[in-house]
Amino acid sequence: MPLLVGRLLVVAAAASAKFSATFEGDSTAPFVESTNDRYANQDVGIVDGALMLKEPNRMYGVAAEIKPPFKLDDKLVIQYESTLTDGLTCGGAYVKLLESPVDTSKFDNESPYVLMFGPDRCGATDKVHFIVRQKNPKSNTWYEHHLRDAPRAKADRSPHLYKAVINSDDTFAIYIDDEEAFSGSLMDALEPPLTPPKEIDDPDDSKPKDWVDAAKIDDPEASKPDDWDEDAPREIDDATATMPAGWLEDEPLLIPDPSAEAPDDWDDEEDGEWEAPEIANPKCDKAPGCGPWSPPKIDNPDYKGKWYPPQIDNPDYKGPWAPRKIPNKEFFEPKNPSKNLKPVGAVAVEVWTTNGGIAYDNFYLGGSEVEAKDSAASYYAKKEEEARKAAEKKAQKAAKRAAKGKGWRGLLLKAKKVGQTVLDKALDQPLAAGGTLLVLIVTLLMTRKKKAVVDEDEAEEEDDDEDEEEESEEEEPAPRRGRRRTPKAD
Repeated sequence: MPLLVGRLLVVAAAASAKFSATFEGDSTAPFVESTNDRYANQDVGIVDGALMLKEPNRMYGVAAEIKPPFKLDDKLVIQYESTLTDGLTCGGAYVKLLESPVDTSKFDNESPYVLMFGPDRCGATDKVHFIVRQKNPKSNTWYEHHLRDAPRAKADRSPHLYKAVINSDDTFAIYIDDEEAFSGSLMDALEPPLTPPKEIDDPDDSKPKDWVDAAKIDDPEASKPDDWDEDAPREIDDATATMPAGWLEDEPLLIPDPSAEAPDDWDDEEDGEWEAPEIANPKCDKAPGCGPWSPPKIDNPDYKGKWYPPQIDNPDYKGPWAPRKIPNKEFFEPKNPSKNLKPVGAVAVEVWTTNGGIAYDNFYLGGSEVEAKDSAASYYAKKEEEARKAAEKKAQKAAKRAAKGKGWRGLLLKAKKVGQTVLDKALDQPLAAGGTLLVLIVTLLMTRKKKAVVDEDEAEEEDDDEDEEEESEEEEPAPRRGRRRTPKAD
């Protein structure tokens, strides 16, 4: 089973300290589980050298303290490798960089974070989160600023490398498998924007009672024409239609089955009067129709429908109403928001998921994209190895198919083609085709006799190939036969 490896790499300025965790042994250190009751049922451990969130339908909270706290100087890079063993139907495989100071043994979902990054899928949500928390200095309120056009998450079970880079000039980028998935500026790519609006709607303003916002009104001078019939039907009988010749008006469509008989155990007193089942009237099979005839419907040329007065411009129209604007007391212009990011005191995995088998590995915090890529060398090596194995498997399958065309199976296939050609020509030249067909039959019988017993290993190999092909195609269930049942009397 493939492993969901969450390989997080957080990189900061070269002058800042770096953090890494590779889980070489059986311990989850430096990560510790939060003792908060919210995570009482979490099941975390090391599986295949990765920090694994084992069970589905759980809340997880583990974190590793960073000493000293990490502060962006030139860059902040977040990178992790993700492989989902059970897919990702509803849950997250993201990480949070918690603000310093933080108690990793007691943190929870309310603990403030600097950045939240990573895949999340549930219902209509399918994205790679990129959320920055910043404080409005005018209101002292903290806001979460989400990436507006976030890329989609990878939900397959192959390993994927997620990386986000925040630069000191406020630009940032997101990479998936080392390919750029998004790039932009913190100043214009987030929602709500980091810069609040200068003006806002006045909450105390309200629309005047005499405000007219209807642009059109009914023409008060208009009246319904005298010949306008609102009750006329949309369709009427076709007066030109006549009943087809041979139509049997007095014959019903269904008649009692004359061959049916009451069951031997039928009791009129207990079961009521027995009635034969109905069958289609055989007289109607050859007639154009049976039963009462009615002419077909056609559109009514006099139909006009309900009358409405025409619309005219409203002389009292004032336009759409909107509250007046007032200065926004919380307005401010952020100055270099990337530099204002709080120091990171811990790397945390704080998620809810309905899928088990989510793991994280090879955490790194530093300030160099080069170091980030070097730290992910095992990921690239793994991808190259997977690609190599896939190519080898494809080549082996091709070789097997080629080999099948050389032996007696290949001969049978060729014979089938020749047989079809002979059959086609037999229509034009029966005598010549007959001789060719006789030779072909003798050849097939001799070949079949020589290869009466198929090597077991070869047969198993062929079955394996067929199984692999069937996995990629949807099997259509064979239609089930209906079974007639004779009802029994109560």
